[in-house]
Amino acid sequence: MKRDYPIIEAPTSRWILGFILSLLSFFIVGLLSYFLEIENLILSAIILTSLGILSLYIIDKNFLKKIFKPLTLRDIGYFFLGLVAMFIAIMASSFVLSKVDMNVSTNPIFELIGEDNLTEFFIASIIQFVTEEIIFIIPFLFVINKLKIENRFLKVLLATVISAVTFGLMHLSTYDFNFLQSIVIISIIRIGLTISYIMSKNLTVTYLVHIAYDWSIILFALNFGVNFW
Repeated sequence: MKRDYPIIEAPTSRWILGFILSLLSFFIVGLLSYFLEIENLILSAIILTSLGILSLYIIDKNFLKKIFKPLTLRDIGYFFLGLVAMFIAIMASSFVLSKVDMNVSTNPIFELIGEDNLTEFFIASIIQFVTEEIIFIIPFLFVINKLKIENRFLKVLLATVISAVTFGLMHLSTYDFNFLQSIVIISIIRIGLTISYIMSKNLTVTYLVHIAYDWSIILFALNFGVNFW
């Protein structure tokens, strides 16, 4: 059976509540880590993702299984197409940087990660990426489910742009509140990731592309001393 975007029949108030919790999850984990002196990155990531999953449950108790689906052979193809989309997104963001006078802040992760904690960072990141994908998927599917227009292409386009900008804004604190970098550059990268979901309708594929992209960048930076946004 051909996949389509899942139908989430929930009132707008529950969408909003779930989305707010997903956004606050990073702030909540930061507070817990500070007051409870939690230094283990993996534990922090587990708490973060638990809050992300809870935000989905608030909207629809079956939300999680509607978006994260088992991989099929076709999904493997979508995974590689997703990597191609990410390469194009990187080229597009690099082109924008070359044409716009923009101060770019370096992701602080490059100052924190090293050979001694590489494994812990990797495990924590693959757990945390679940919540990052949840923060993307809530506004994306909200538009898909709630926007009452017949033009499917326009609906998907709006969902892509709105979720990408939201994802970019989520990274404001990461990049020293550099609005242009977060809204433009990070949003372009997010659109590259989103393409894999549009093709596959399976967030598992997008999640795996996310891991492959981020860790390719991280390992490249560690080996060659080049930092990325």
